[in-house]
Amino acid sequence: MLLPRSTDFPAMGFDLLDGLKLRLKQEGGEQVRIATENIGFGDDQKDIYAKAEKLLMQDDAEYVVGYLSHANAEMLYPLFETAGKMLIVLDAGMNFPSAAPSAHALHISFQGMQAANLTGQRAGNSGADIMMATSFYDGGYRGPWAYSQGITTSGGKIVHNYVGHYKVSEFTVAPFMEGLKAQQSTRVAACFSTYLSTLFLNALKDEAALPELEYYCSPYMLEEQTMATYNLPVGKFWGYIPWASMLDNEQNRLFVQELATQKKKIANLFHLMGWEAGIIINMLQQAGISNLSQEAAAALSYDSPRGKVVLHPDTHITYAPLYYAEMVQAGAAPALVIHEQYDVDAASHKKVLEAQPEGVSSGWVNQYLCA
Repeated sequence: MLLPRSTDFPAMGFDLLDGLKLRLKQEGGEQVRIATENIGFGDDQKDIYAKAEKLLMQDDAEYVVGYLSHANAEMLYPLFETAGKMLIVLDAGMNFPSAAPSAHALHISFQGMQAANLTGQRAGNSGADIMMATSFYDGGYRGPWAYSQGITTSGGKIVHNYVGHYKVSEFTVAPFMEGLKAQQSTRVAACFSTYLSTLFLNALKDEAALPELEYYCSPYMLEEQTMATYNLPVGKFWGYIPWASMLDNEQNRLFVQELATQKKKIANLFHLMGWEAGIIINMLQQAGISNLSQEAAAALSYDSPRGKVVLHPDTHITYAPLYYAEMVQAGAAPALVIHEQYDVDAASHKKVLEAQPEGVSSGWVNQYLCA
């Protein structure tokens, strides 16, 4: 495993590994040998390549699981093609692919951009004027772009852009409040993650002049660990998410219970990423698959705690249901209420991935949520 480092989620690597081990144990794979390498924030491609090469050449790995951005994963494709091994990428889904799929790689995506696109459609419904709010960090990924595409699709219009500073000492919502006063908009497309979500919401809580607004939140703003740090301002909070701990299905109940009983932990997204990697590894082993032909890719699907997950044979990226949720204050911390399930299909999956911005664009090279 290529394990990441994250300041905001310090247990991320442990959680990914725990999820993988627990699922392999479920599949009878307790004797599987697991070697790990730490790749930090994912901002050093030479180091990532060297660590992957070591796992293949010295540790003789059949499968390498890594929490990687598309750019970092695609850089490894030739290595895995030469070695004849499989790369299983755990992907937050907040960046576009830029290379052709490889028969020796697949991406377990948590569809961040597609969730942001759908949330943008909700925000822009009925031609609404939208305040776009994001952070300097989140703006370096493709969440805001996906929002803008969704808002335009439903007839909405972005009338003001607010970008919050990443330094706590320099963070202020004063420009947001000024834009709100000037535009008189009641809807906010809020694309934040990690502590930046907390800074934004908690700062708004302290604004006495803040009216009741509708906040259309990005999926990682509604991540349950992060939500525990919020003190919500007045308003309504909605968004599409890939998974929540309270989803009512047999696979999710098993997953949550295993984490609670075996690890004494509350299940989270990173546990689930590792868990799904374990499902994939077992499927590939059972079928004797060492590379993904068009037929093999087209046949690959599985039941997950988040619903049925399907690998698209043209993209080698998975898609699964997304859930329209509301964040509400529930005692000391906010909680999620699931309102409906959105069944992503092959066509909508490809449409989002193909809606890439034209021309030269820039962004962060490190893995999303790793800084």
